[in-house]
Amino acid sequence: MENVSERALRIAEEINRRTTCEHYRLVLNEERQPAITGSKIGGIPYWPADKEFPVDEKGNKMLMVMQINCAEAGLGSPLPQQGLLQWFISLDSELMYGCKGNYDDDGKGFKIVYHERIDENVAPLDVPTHNSVEEQLTPVKREVAIDVVAEETSMGVNNGLFNNMFFDIVKEITGVEHTDKMWYEYLDNDDCLYFEKNLGMPRSRHQMLGYPVFSQDDARRNISRDDTLLFQLDSQFSTVDRKEVVMWGDMGSGFIFINREDLAALDFSRCYYCWDCG
Repeated sequence: MENVSERALRIAEEINRRTTCEHYRLVLNEERQPAITGSKIGGIPYWPADKEFPVDEKGNKMLMVMQINCAEAGLGSPLPQQGLLQWFISLDSELMYGCKGNYDDDGKGFKIVYHERIDENVAPLDVPTHNSVEEQLTPVKREVAIDVVAEETSMGVNNGLFNNMFFDIVKEITGVEHTDKMWYEYLDNDDCLYFEKNLGMPRSRHQMLGYPVFSQDDARRNISRDDTLLFQLDSQFSTVDRKEVVMWGDMGSGFIFINREDLAALDFSRCYYCWDCG
C-alpha cells in the first residue's frame, strides 16, 4: 500500500463504488455426492423422459457441463428462483469444447436448458458420461457437487468496459479527458499492480452474475448485447488427488453470457458461449 499513489487509490475506490454488486460464487465440493436434481458439474444430468434431449447438428447427444438447482441455491432476481438451469456442449471432435475457435458464433455447439419445474421421481437416463467420451472433447473431467454462495464482487481490469469507466472517473477527478490511452498507461507500475491484484478479486472463480474474469482480454464479441454473466467455470485441480476436475485448454475458463432482458424473461435461446486460456 505504501507505494500506491493517492490518485490510484481514489480511482480504485470509485470503481468499486460504481461496480460492486451481488453475485453467486460456485464452490466445487468433492466431499458431497450430488443428487440427480442437484447443483453439480458433469455426470448424468436431470432429464424428464418425455422431453427431447439436447443434440448437436449431427444428431449426437450433447454433454452437460453443469446444472444449478435454482431453489436449493437460493438464487435471486434476475435469475430464476425455481427449477433447474443446465449448460450443454457438443462433443463433436471437429470442435473444441463445442466451439469452432474459442467462441460459438452461431449458437450450434451448445445449449442452455431451463426446466421450470423439477420432477423428483425422474430416474437417471442413459446419456453420455465422462467415461464414454474422449477427455479432450470436454473441459469437465468428473462429476462434482456445487455449493452456491452469495457474495459481493466488483469489476476487474480485463473487463471490456473497464477502460472507458477508468477514464470517465479520471476526467471527473482531474478535469482532463484522455481518449487515446489504456488505463495502465496512465498509472505507474506499483499502481497497475495494485489494480490488477485488488479489483475484481478473487482472480479465479466459478460464478453466476457479477463480472467475468478472463485469462486475456474480454472475449465477448458484442458486450452491449451479452451484458450479463450467466455462468463462468474455471479450470481446477482436485483437492483430493490433484488430478484435473475442470480444464479449459491451458488453465482457462468457460463463459455463458445472456442479455439481461432475456434473462428476466427466462429466455435462454440467445446466449453467447466462449472460452479462453492463458
